[in-house]
Amino acid sequence: MKVPFRRDRHLTELRPPVHDDAHVITSGFSAGICRFVLDCTCGDHFDTPYIDEALEYRELHARLAPLADQMQP
Repeated sequence: MKVPFRRDRHLTELRPPVHDDAHVITSGFSAGICRFVLDCTCGDHFDTPYIDEALEYRELHARLAPLADQMQP
């Protein structure tokens, strides 16, 4: 079986995340509630008891929030 591959597709370059003042994430550990707390200047708030989940959320928010801003009219 021969599967034809389209060779006219062009790879798009990935743009690095835009660093602006709209999404500055601050993080820390709250000993009072024993959770990792992340706050963004856009108003988003996230807290979790797991450090790996906090790091993953920070990375995802830093990359996807500017894209979500571009999609809004």
